[in-house]
Amino acid sequence: MDATTVIGAVLRAVNDNTVIHPYGDGLLVDLPLTYGDGDGVRVLVEPMGSGYRVTDRATAASLLTMAGVNLLAGRAAAAFAEIMADGEINGVEAAPGEITAFGGADDLGKLVLDVAQASLRADQLRWLAPHPTGMRFVDRVTDRVTTWAGRTRELQRDAPIPLESGRSRSVTLRVTNDGKAAYVQAVGLRDPDQAAEHCYHVFGLSKIAREARVAALDGSARDWPAAIVAELRTVSDVEFFDDPLSLERQLDKVVPPSPAALRP
Repeated sequence: MDATTVIGAVLRAVNDNTVIHPYGDGLLVDLPLTYGDGDGVRVLVEPMGSGYRVTDRATAASLLTMAGVNLLAGRAAAAFAEIMADGEINGVEAAPGEITAFGGADDLGKLVLDVAQASLRADQLRWLAPHPTGMRFVDRVTDRVTTWAGRTRELQRDAPIPLESGRSRSVTLRVTNDGKAAYVQAVGLRDPDQAAEHCYHVFGLSKIAREARVAALDGSARDWPAAIVAELRTVSDVEFFDDPLSLERQLDKVVPPSPAALRP
């Protein structure tokens, strides 16, 4: 396949599905991207001094507030700050929860994409919303991965994972996109030894690449004996549920979104 052909196709899709609206002294940019609830991603570009300020107008923060997530305190605030740091978002004149970046004309395209991407990543924090008392850990993992996946990946619960023997066993979730797949097993704290042993057994027998097997452990590293974590890491990637971003990062590596999934 010719790389130039693919690049051209992607650029045409982005160009054809990006809409600009005048807004005061600036421009609203509707991008061919969507938040988890299906709303389109829109950023505002406005002149500022010798350059331009780009903002998501706190859209992600508003969506999180409606979902019951307090972005200004606790784990959500820490995760939001990490997203800003990872995206190198300078936050010029940002109101609480607003994602903003400033730069010159030569950097304007990158600023728009950086703010949009940070806004999308912040929106994924909606899994931090309070859950009903007694909700099973497997359902909490499913809700979180579903939020991350949005409309660009497909999920299957109780999915078969192929074994070296030719048989298959089921795991909590399979996430797929463009021929790539990740297998997620929820490992709860209700009976940690049994849950870890089951995960180790299934993943250890699987013929799927180790990085595509993801063990999602309830709680944090402090809640698990180091020996259990070390054993699971021999057969899978290990992520702790209390880390607001690590599970999503690993899944992004294994099952990245594809340009073909851009929605007009």
